Amino acid sequence: MRTLKVLHKSTRTRYSTTAILGKRIFSDEFDENDEQEGTKHQPIPVSPDVQVLGERSFNGSCSSMVNTADNLYNTKLSLGTSSSGKENLPPKRITHPSKWLSSPYDHNERGPLQPHEIELHRGIVALSKVEPHRSKVVVLIDKTSLFLGQLGDSFGVSGHVEAYVFNVFCRMLFRENHPRRSKTHYFFTTLGDYFLENWKSEEGRREMKRKTLRSFNGAGKALPLHESDRIFFPSVHDEHWFLFVVDIIARKFVFLDSYYEGNTPFHIGIRDLMINNFIKTWEDSNLRGMSFRKFGVEYPNMPKQIGSDACGIFALNWMQTWASRNPMQRQFTMNDVANARVRFAVDILFSIHNTEDQGKILVQNFAW
Repeated sequence: MRTLKVLHKSTRTRYSTTAILGKRIFSDEFDENDEQEGTKHQPIPVSPDVQVLGERSFNGSCSSMVNTADNLYNTKLSLGTSSSGKENLPPKRITHPSKWLSSPYDHNERGPLQPHEIELHRGIVALSKVEPHRSKVVVLIDKTSLFLGQLGDSFGVSGHVEAYVFNVFCRMLFRENHPRRSKTHYFFTTLGDYFLENWKSEEGRREMKRKTLRSFNGAGKALPLHESDRIFFPSVHDEHWFLFVVDIIARKFVFLDSYYEGNTPFHIGIRDLMINNFIKTWEDSNLRGMSFRKFGVEYPNMPKQIGSDACGIFALNWMQTWASRNPMQRQFTMNDVANARVRFAVDILFSIHNTEDQGKILVQNFAW
């Protein structure tokens, strides 16, 4: 059995008789056995080596450490200030697509072509070769129209995509995913022509500039350009299509090309021309300064085409699927071009945003 040791009353400390609430815990009486060297009337001398300068609450200390960690992290990334648009965003962005499709839930994968898609495409190509169907307007999206001949010639077996197809495709992407949601702008090919200075006279230059400034102003009504993540400019040079992308969130000018590398004379001759004309157009539009002169230039290593007619198909696909910060995006290769021709033609003609129904009926009646 264990015994409990009971203290004698005389051994109780003097603290037990002191009230706790509203008073000091320690007595003011001097205890000669206490090792303290001072009391209220005889304070302990302050050491010259230690001085208490202040105190901070626990919450204040945590907040201070968090702010310090954030500042160190942002300094390491060499970020700008938050007063100039999106300059404070880190330039850590993946600009190369992954080698493999890593996610089985990639929303861009719609599976193999269906028999009805193949039949509709066959009807489009066949009808586009004969009059009067060839000259018939079959696509109309927001006043942007497309003839059946242009649609069939662009998406035939070895067709070269026409500029009007890109313009209609831009409107379709706008309607399918508004810039307020997608944070992306798609511009007509005329802007790429202006950046490449494809005018024949001074009057033509002024007219192209007027249309470009009007396009910038109109796009800004849907979403201010400085608030977008990416801006796409489908462009053609020497009958070759490529994408000029202003990636604001990554602070880069990106050129997506299915044939030429960045160090080839093709791009060396147009790179600075396009970038400088874009910046000047931005400034002439009186838009918020984004320090574009500090942007880098990127040429992602994209899969290449075979032949000379698939460049437009690659460019259309990248407009729809390319994202600089998505490491799981699927590579679009030459093996996918044939099926893409079928799907692009059918998707554009039978888009719910195409208000020209006669073209749909014409192709459906031919296919079935």
